[in-house]
Amino acid sequence: MVLVKAPVFLKFDVRTTMRICLSLDPSRLLRWHLWLAEALAEVPGNEVSCVFAAGCRPLPLIFRLLLELERLVYGFSGKGAIDPVEAALRCLPPPPAGQADVVIDLSGSESLPAARRVLTPVFNGAPGEIGVVAAWVHHQDLLVDLHDTARPLRPWTARPTSADRQVLALRLDSALSCAVPLILKALCEETSSAASASPGPRTELPSFGALSALARATGTVASKVIGRLDELARGGRMWGIGWRFDESASLLDKGEAAFRVFTGNTDSYLADPFPFRHQGQDFIFVEQYLYSKNRGCIAVVPVNRDGTAGECRIVVEEPHHLSYPFVFKQNGQIWMIPESGAARNVCLYRAVEFPYRWTREACLMEGIEGYDTTPLWHEGGFWFFVSPRLWRSTSWDALSLYHAESLTGSWTPHPANPVLLDAKLSRPAGAVIRHGGRTLRPVQDCARGYGGAVTFCQIEALSELKFAQTPIGRIWSGALGCHTYNRRSGLEVIDLFGHIRGLREVTTSYRLLEPDAPLSGLSGVAEPLGQPLSWPVSPS
Repeated sequence: MVLVKAPVFLKFDVRTTMRICLSLDPSRLLRWHLWLAEALAEVPGNEVSCVFAAGCRPLPLIFRLLLELERLVYGFSGKGAIDPVEAALRCLPPPPAGQADVVIDLSGSESLPAARRVLTPVFNGAPGEIGVVAAWVHHQDLLVDLHDTARPLRPWTARPTSADRQVLALRLDSALSCAVPLILKALCEETSSAASASPGPRTELPSFGALSALARATGTVASKVIGRLDELARGGRMWGIGWRFDESASLLDKGEAAFRVFTGNTDSYLADPFPFRHQGQDFIFVEQYLYSKNRGCIAVVPVNRDGTAGECRIVVEEPHHLSYPFVFKQNGQIWMIPESGAARNVCLYRAVEFPYRWTREACLMEGIEGYDTTPLWHEGGFWFFVSPRLWRSTSWDALSLYHAESLTGSWTPHPANPVLLDAKLSRPAGAVIRHGGRTLRPVQDCARGYGGAVTFCQIEALSELKFAQTPIGRIWSGALGCHTYNRRSGLEVIDLFGHIRGLREVTTSYRLLEPDAPLSGLSGVAEPLGQPLSWPVSPS
């Protein structure tokens, strides 16, 4: 088996020197600026320098105090995107004489060094980190626009989210972490427009009162305490799985279906279901999260066509968290690729005695904190869809692709990685399926929070140079969250998040996202994608 170390970003072959100058505000020398400088310096041919703006626009003191309050209340530790790192950034060299190739405007200064191209990140319509703060104050979704004088009519865009929308530090971490790969992508991709000497747009700084912001922060802490008490009183929100048998029609065909609910014990919860049939018996592989160990492992539940389920038994456990057990068959063997982002690798397991005994056969990629790796056989090659955690972003903000000629071959990152920076459409939510003549990729919609819903995207292009998808449909389970969908051999599974303790059945709906007459007339259950079909798609 081949061991491959996979970087987060592909290092492009730069044949000429690119002189990149960061314009920094001396009152805001922050860790995310250092992340950007280090990532730029890693690209061969880049020369990174910095210049300090004459004026200063520091973050208001009240928000520094709020960040310290959050650090104390929530027990944050580690290196956040907004932490000051003045000494490290002041070690960057000054720009050389003459015009720079690119200036990255992180200061909002009216006067920038001469450059052929200027990139200006804007957060929710405002330059600088204050735009993220304004989005937090006004309960807005995060939006990162990168204005580029080389394509003035089409800014580069990312739509990150955060692990908790109410916590300012987490919103800053997500938005600023995603700004770094967005800038890298803009520098690596060619533009068709002629560069202009004009910098990015100048906008008014958002206004909000210090007292209202302080009230917002203290109110957030209070609401979290009340919410925690409510969860304890009502049994708490948790994950569980839903399952149904139907040989003739999937949820995507019926539009609405009832799923039986299966939950863990009081010491665990279940999520990420993957069905598999072996020798006439159906099984559901799941993540079983153990509260006592604060991590997930892989378990299996045998299920029967009469609606009964057997005992849930752990089959794979490691010292680190495991989830998303993608099970498939190839060359007479049954394999599993579970999510192991906490260990910064992607590993392959083989069934020694199916379904209860497995052995780790190989490490396919290492050095990448990737989540919910989803393999796909496509046009004579293998692909991995992976959601990487980039700096302090969430693990559902981005999507990266890797391809190889064989499963255990050399995995090559896509040149446009991350191919998506959008919390609504990035993280995988199950195996790719073929339905109604279309190739559909289930994705997690995490824009309003983790596990919000599952969206189905039609894959329009997938090659070593291109990737494109279009959202066409969506699963809803009422007030319950959902972030996994799979179907195999007539066994259809989802997972559910909310107050599900004691639920026996839940009705789930599938709806198209926009009117489309040809699509609305499609029929046929979800079927495998491509040939051969032994793996790794969701067969009917």
